[in-house]
Amino acid sequence: MTDSAPPPVSSLDPRLAQVLNLLQTGQTGEAMEQADKLAVLIELKRPARAFYALAAAMDNEQEKAMAALAEFPTPSDLDNGEALLSVGSAWFRLGEPGTAIPFLYRARRGHEKHPMIAARLGACLLAAGRIPEALPMLEQAVELLPNSGGAWLNLARVYLAVGEAAKALGALDMAASLPDKDQRLYMMSHMEALSSLERHDEAELLMRQAAESGEQGATAALVHMLGARGKHDEAWHLLKDSLETKPDDTGLMELAAELAQVRGRFGEAAHWLKQAIEKQPDNSGLWSRLAMMGSRLGNKIAREAANRALELTGGKSGLSRAHALTAHAHVLAENDELILAEAGYREALAQAPQFAPALVGLGQLLMQRGHVDQAMKLYEDLKKVAPLQGWSQLIQARKVPDDSKVLEQMALAARRPSLEGPVQSHLLFTLATAWEKKKEYDKAWQFAVDANTAAKEHLLYRPEHHRAHVEREMARFSPEFMQSRAGYGIESRVPTFVLGMPRSGTTLVEQILGSHSRVYGAGELSLVPELIRKLNAWEIKLGTRRSYPECIDDLGKDESRRFAERHLAELQAYAPGAERVVDKLPHNFEHVGLIKLLFPNARILHLKREPRDVAMSNYFVDYAAKFGGMGFAYDLSWIGEQLVDHQRLMNHWHRVFPGQILDVDYDALVEDVEGWAHRIIDYLELPWEEEVLAFQELDRAVKTASVWQVRQPVYTTSKAKWKRYAEHLEPLENVLADIPPMPEPLPLSRIPAGLFLDGMAHLQAGRTAEAEAAFRALILARPAHAAAHHFLGAALFQQQKLVEARKEMRRSIELLADHQPWLENLLAVEKALGNAGEVEKLTGAIDNRTCRRGSGETPPAIGDA
Repeated sequence: MTDSAPPPVSSLDPRLAQVLNLLQTGQTGEAMEQADKLAVLIELKRPARAFYALAAAMDNEQEKAMAALAEFPTPSDLDNGEALLSVGSAWFRLGEPGTAIPFLYRARRGHEKHPMIAARLGACLLAAGRIPEALPMLEQAVELLPNSGGAWLNLARVYLAVGEAAKALGALDMAASLPDKDQRLYMMSHMEALSSLERHDEAELLMRQAAESGEQGATAALVHMLGARGKHDEAWHLLKDSLETKPDDTGLMELAAELAQVRGRFGEAAHWLKQAIEKQPDNSGLWSRLAMMGSRLGNKIAREAANRALELTGGKSGLSRAHALTAHAHVLAENDELILAEAGYREALAQAPQFAPALVGLGQLLMQRGHVDQAMKLYEDLKKVAPLQGWSQLIQARKVPDDSKVLEQMALAARRPSLEGPVQSHLLFTLATAWEKKKEYDKAWQFAVDANTAAKEHLLYRPEHHRAHVEREMARFSPEFMQSRAGYGIESRVPTFVLGMPRSGTTLVEQILGSHSRVYGAGELSLVPELIRKLNAWEIKLGTRRSYPECIDDLGKDESRRFAERHLAELQAYAPGAERVVDKLPHNFEHVGLIKLLFPNARILHLKREPRDVAMSNYFVDYAAKFGGMGFAYDLSWIGEQLVDHQRLMNHWHRVFPGQILDVDYDALVEDVEGWAHRIIDYLELPWEEEVLAFQELDRAVKTASVWQVRQPVYTTSKAKWKRYAEHLEPLENVLADIPPMPEPLPLSRIPAGLFLDGMAHLQAGRTAEAEAAFRALILARPAHAAAHHFLGAALFQQQKLVEARKEMRRSIELLADHQPWLENLLAVEKALGNAGEVEKLTGAIDNRTCRRGSGETPPAIGDA
């Protein structure tokens, strides 16, 4: 077969021309039937099968379409222009514009004036993000097809992509009265064009009028427009009102889920996806979307959704199957089932070789596992079908385009309003990285500022809250307090903690440690924060009006050991045979007091680094921390306050635990890796192993922002990075120079630790007098301790001191009202006293609540809260 141009379209066999006519008039079923009959003729087989593929794709017969398309792996397998156009169009309808483009380019050779080839090729190039190529193609398409609303709309989308909003508006005006266009996309584009021209009020008025008149797509366009202007609350109220009037509109439900995710409300997003699934239980795409929320949703629900998507697409091929496989692989990867996840991603790509989410997912997984070259090849493939996505991944992996036009195109995309807001901050962060790599530091700085400013709009972080928490930690975990808790916890040396400010070198040190045969690097674990959450939950359950860290003085010695044993079991589950298990959650620097309370022999390695370098490294990283998380990293002053708080805490911990924490100087470490590796291994009291120096070859996933650096030889180029931006750092420098005084330590408690549980033990053993004494002592020190009041009442009740019992129980319910078992206990007291009116009132109150536990049942042990 030659590589010459396809024959003129006019030479099409009349029988094929008849099939083509059926396709053009929408008679897809008959077109499939006729094409199938012609395919038995050797001279017509290839073009007939091409037409059949398009007819099947148009008829949503995905399996049949894919089977036919498999006969044409490359454009050179066809020599007929209309057949090539049909194959390209079929791939486009199946959601694979990147696969379609080579077929359409070949179809165009010799047929440069063919209107449908120009229109379809332009649409595919637009969908694939190849904007410079799409523009001339679509300009030609509207010239050849002036009555095509779809062609004019696509041209408008291209104009918007290149920042030509006025031209986009003109193209939309041409499309306005033409029927063959996506009305929802038209409304969205109209809104975007007006907004880009700063005609916000006009855009909003237009969309509101269209929404009120019930025009298709207007509500969605208005929601997007409000989101693009940062009015997310208003967008949500509009969407909620629309859902009340259109409760079966799954499109609005999906938009509600998308808006909820933008707002950081992942439970709400899951709710709306589930609502849509109730209406369309066999829609595999909805199940896949639900699964892709992954850890945000909870492991069990995500797995169930992923499995359901696989079930619904079982035996199928193509895009829906690829989507389901990718969602399932995503869930596996989040649960560290990396081998299975990789297989899932590869199976998805076998179904749809250019499916961008699978390319991204597999690339990130390979990068985490250290297979950098393979990951980079995938990103190069991604770049061909989704240039902005591909370049974003490559830039994060430190490959920057030589052509600055790529970055200019990315900058235009970053500043296009979307549901996220006026700009897309993740692209701005990527541009900051790119320009820094190109040593254009002024441009890099401006993009970093714009990115952080945009991201801050969504943050709940407040530096004053962090400072207050830090000072409470220091006040509670004083030297005197720790001395008073001698003998707490357990003696295990397994727990090992690497901590410090994010971007200070914690991942590098964990890699060094994890290369030792007796050490397992478990990554960033949430075990310590989860323990604190349980402590707070317990205090809420008891109604003490206290929280961590102040409440830690109530923790008894036996409870501390039970907590430590449970924590140790969770650590050892990661690597049962390891002598040291490393938790490298950087912000554990806030909780060294709790760590040492539970594990007095724990080894703690603290990373130190030039504060301004830490600041710059954090300021240039997108932690995707909207609505929480690493919120401090988006403002120079906030970073400065975090650095000050960190240093004050570490000074405090060194004073409380002298000689027990190893400070690792990052700048010194990268200059002398071997020397520092010896010191680190000696500190862990382990024998030296040469393999420790081959830490870059360690086959384990690294899931932090440091993933790229860990997979490279140790480098020193990031030292003194701050000097490139010194002229911009005054806000940071001012905060770093302002060191608050240390807080006064909290006085030691006047009551014995664990007094509440002692009282409960006496009560359960029938020692009511001892229980009464314990609860009274606790109330004397903590008058608002609801549970102490209640179980004092229980002890008094068992002693037949009914009036006093009622008084204490009523007080407990005043302090903690909605507690079902307590109401039932009070009911028993009122019955014993013969108070019929109170009995009736309490019975009614109890009937209006859902019973959670049986009457009189005591609370669980503190660790089960």
